[in-house]
Amino acid sequence: MSGACECGMSHEAGAGPTTCRECGAPGCRSCAVEIETNTYCRWCATSLAPAA
Repeated sequence: MSGACECGMSHEAGAGPTTCRECGAPGCRSCAVEIETNTYCRWCATSLAPAA
């Protein structure tokens, strides 16, 4: 596993990366989006959002 998120930020020491429920990609805490009890990367969360 890489030491950095796709956005380029390092994973926080001790906290570890989050894992997207949709695509399984590891991500940093700033890219993680919690929807109800699930965690998604910001890219998958955007695709799950209803169109306005």
